[in-house]
Amino acid sequence: MLILAVDDDPSILEILRHYVESLEGYELVTAESVADALKVFQREKRRFDCFLVDIQMPDIDGIEFCRALRETRVYQRTPILMLTAMSEKAYIDNAFSAGATDYITKPFDIISLKGRLGLVEQIAADAQSETVNRLTSASTGERARQDQQHIDLHQPLTIFDVEGVIENHAIENYVTQLSRKSLCGSVILGFTVRNAADLYFNLSSYDFSCVITDVSEAIADCLLPTQRLVSYAGNGTFVCVVEGAATIDVERLVDQMNIYIRTMELSASDGTALEVRICAGQPNRLVWRKGGAALEALREAHVSAEQAATQLEKNINCFWLSDQFA
Repeated sequence: MLILAVDDDPSILEILRHYVESLEGYELVTAESVADALKVFQREKRRFDCFLVDIQMPDIDGIEFCRALRETRVYQRTPILMLTAMSEKAYIDNAFSAGATDYITKPFDIISLKGRLGLVEQIAADAQSETVNRLTSASTGERARQDQQHIDLHQPLTIFDVEGVIENHAIENYVTQLSRKSLCGSVILGFTVRNAADLYFNLSSYDFSCVITDVSEAIADCLLPTQRLVSYAGNGTFVCVVEGAATIDVERLVDQMNIYIRTMELSASDGTALEVRICAGQPNRLVWRKGGAALEALREAHVSAEQAATQLEKNINCFWLSDQFA
């Protein structure tokens, strides 16, 4: 795995160099600034599989560099690990919002870093494969893009170019890394596309992914101006970490989101209008929940939203049956 480390501290780069050189199958290239990293891109013909990036650096900081990488088609899914001394929640929020995959605070533990690199290795391999598929599709036209790799209904889907929307493994890392103090003001909300399975089976993979992307935009925009991170968890369900949302009116919020989605006038590639609506599960406060407990809160929000969607459909069916037998 080819890694680019960008840090203005030569001692950190030296530690990383010695460590990575001791691992089989890993190779490290270093840069002492973003400007230096850009020169590396010019001379290095190979594609990097992972980035280790400091936040506070001269000229351009690491968060801006992370955002710039995500705007580059080749590196939209490449793992980016922020390796920084900045532990305040604002920095963590901004890093994940910019597209960071994980966040490691200095002084870092070599054993922990080894574990993180092991976890992102498969992500890097998947990212390489997906990038090749997308670049190939783009070069062979719209038809190829619509017939691209099959999407699994129950698996997370990568959503590009929607502010506040991050990958599923990134939001898991986010809630795991935050301290109990930082999490106590946050709430996890789950939203599910009603009849997601029907949409999935009746649409092409391309059209279904477009629906999911549009719904993610509606959710992220309607949660503003609060600090929020949104992730698609699969099966038509989104999980969101929202700061300071303990008193949120969920029913009103869902109405707002559904109105927003309706104004989008969603349709399939053949022009068929799509009726897309969402519902929400119960808000899940993160007070005193950290690490594994925070991950469980994400799962609970996911389950709660899907249960709400199932119950709504049952209620509708019962209404029509009751009407027929009255």
